[in-house]
Amino acid sequence: MPLPVPNVATLGTFPACLRQRFQTHPERIALTFRGEANGSTDRDSVLTYGELESRVEELAWRMMTDSDHPIHPGDRALLLFPAGIEFIVAFLACQYCRMIPVPTSFPKPGRAMPRLDTAASDCRPSRLIADSKTLAGIDLQRVGAEVARAKFVASDAIADHTGQRIDFGDRLESVVPDDLALLQYTSGSTSQPKGVMVSHANLMANLESIRLAFGLSDALMTDDEPPAENMVKSVFWLPPFHDMGLIGGILETLYVGGHALLMSPRTFLTRPLEWLDAISKTDAWISGAPNFAYQLCVDRIDQNEAAKLNLAGWKIAFCGAEPIAAETLTRFAEHFAVSRFSTTAFTPCYGLAESTLLAACKPRYTEWKTTLIRRDDLMRGKATEASFKEPLANVKRIVACGPAGEGTTIAIVDPETSRGLPERQVGEVWVQGRSVATGYWGRPDATTERFQAILSDQPDGGRFLRTGDLGYLDAGELYITGRMKDVIILRGRNHYPQDIESSAKESLDGVITQCVAVASVDAESESLAVIAEVSRHSSDDELPDMARVIRRRVIEDHEIDPRVVLLTRPAAIPVTTSGKVQRQAAKHLLETNQPNERYRWSRPSVIDGVLAEQLPPLPQPSDLPPREETRSQIQRWLIAWMIARGGLSHEDVLADTPFSRNGLDSLAAIELSRELEDWLGIVLPIEFATSDPTPADMADYLTDQLIVNRT
Repeated sequence: MPLPVPNVATLGTFPACLRQRFQTHPERIALTFRGEANGSTDRDSVLTYGELESRVEELAWRMMTDSDHPIHPGDRALLLFPAGIEFIVAFLACQYCRMIPVPTSFPKPGRAMPRLDTAASDCRPSRLIADSKTLAGIDLQRVGAEVARAKFVASDAIADHTGQRIDFGDRLESVVPDDLALLQYTSGSTSQPKGVMVSHANLMANLESIRLAFGLSDALMTDDEPPAENMVKSVFWLPPFHDMGLIGGILETLYVGGHALLMSPRTFLTRPLEWLDAISKTDAWISGAPNFAYQLCVDRIDQNEAAKLNLAGWKIAFCGAEPIAAETLTRFAEHFAVSRFSTTAFTPCYGLAESTLLAACKPRYTEWKTTLIRRDDLMRGKATEASFKEPLANVKRIVACGPAGEGTTIAIVDPETSRGLPERQVGEVWVQGRSVATGYWGRPDATTERFQAILSDQPDGGRFLRTGDLGYLDAGELYITGRMKDVIILRGRNHYPQDIESSAKESLDGVITQCVAVASVDAESESLAVIAEVSRHSSDDELPDMARVIRRRVIEDHEIDPRVVLLTRPAAIPVTTSGKVQRQAAKHLLETNQPNERYRWSRPSVIDGVLAEQLPPLPQPSDLPPREETRSQIQRWLIAWMIARGGLSHEDVLADTPFSRNGLDSLAAIELSRELEDWLGIVLPIEFATSDPTPADMADYLTDQLIVNRT
């Protein structure tokens, strides 16, 4: 049965939609915020739709009657709130005043606020709205000039009711769909954060797209209170300054007239059981989070605790905002099967702030999908399905993010030529539709580059948003493989950093804490660095072995020998507010000696050391000596390398003795292959290097390759 569709023609802005909610069912609970005390529900703050309307109009009236600081349509207002209901009141009050709310992350009192300063210097706000306690904790000496210049407004101050009240019904009629509903600053994972201009038309289109994807009913078509079992209920701990928490969590629930129970992010991070317990006790339909949250629940909630939960009512468990690991979803489903969690609830999705939020989503009532892809083909831009006989090291499991949302078109495009690509070809993800924002605040060049792309083979197809993400389509469903800026190219092959990071984590399961980051270093030699946070309980004596284990796993899984492995203390690797690794910022750790550094291993170049003095340079392939002379010279070099690398004597190493007999393992063979590439320009196949060859075998192979190159 098709879902009823709201009359968007008359409800083209979110304030108009919400006002009808206020008038239709004022007694229905809209928002509950659960505080951080343990055990009871008396810590809950609750607002009905009618009470929410009163709070919003109260704050809006106070700001609009401030004669010393008049409001002009389009003024920006920074919102600086801890987790709670006050943020929502301020957000909606700004829209009532035709101001543009700018959500910002909440800092610790008395601290510098770089994210706040960045947003303020970019959008030049006329107001900063916060509760009284937060305003009292702002140190004006530690904030930027634009923040200090803004008018501070306490959302919880007591208003003077002596003046005539504003008729907000008339006021809201002046809010039009093309007005900006908010400025959503990007997380800045790869660049300086930019303010995404989301109009009311964008917001309403995306909220409707989410509603249809989630299969939610809507009460706007009737004045009757829906039965309790049809009431949309949601639970969210995601921060409201992040688009997933604000739009996918709070605004979507209000859009369909539901009840949102909100929690502090800190509550979840310290006690993830409280998230699932709230879903269980309220019989909530909807909740979601990034991938890491599901893994944290598996790690921190034991089976006895899981058995006390009832997650049968959880219909939409969406997952997005970072790469979705199939292994995480599988582990979660297995771990919480005892809680009656249904795998059909998993809803992988893909979105970004530049598309308001949702761009693609798995349809409700369907099982989530994965596909096994050959890694070697993926490196060449092809999504070839892997057979069951394929070695595991050459298989990548990718989660489907579903088809494009309602009113959205997704194209996979060659980023160099701007030509569309067929299914199962990897390219940049381009998005088109009503949800795509109008651009970046005050950045016309960046807006043109990102939001006004045109397909070269379909110039009449309209303008697209370039997402910067890589993926492919298969049977109309989107699969994300990585970010364009993060892809590491080594010897002409594309390597996805999250895959290498996953291998490093798995190599030291339980020792690696939260983060691993990889980066390319030394562009001329095309090398890789791995940065890993290790547990504070690890002793210094263990660190060299840890670095070696990481190297071995990366070599086995990806045929790459890292040039650098850096082990740091916990929380050293920069992440965004949504938990994404800031790989470019992490790379800075390699270039400076940071106090968080515990151990650094760098692959030495034997050629640059003692052997460079011992061995003459090899002639160029075009001027080689006779074969046997070339072979003999290479063999002598190999033996000398083994002696230097293994600390052996000349008597210990024989030409027909395998590497392992001389105490050199496969890792040493990989090191040797890189040295040979530097010296001879020949790439030694990984299979040959790790097959325990003798110096004589390797000299034969290398000599033949040199002769082939010459001819």
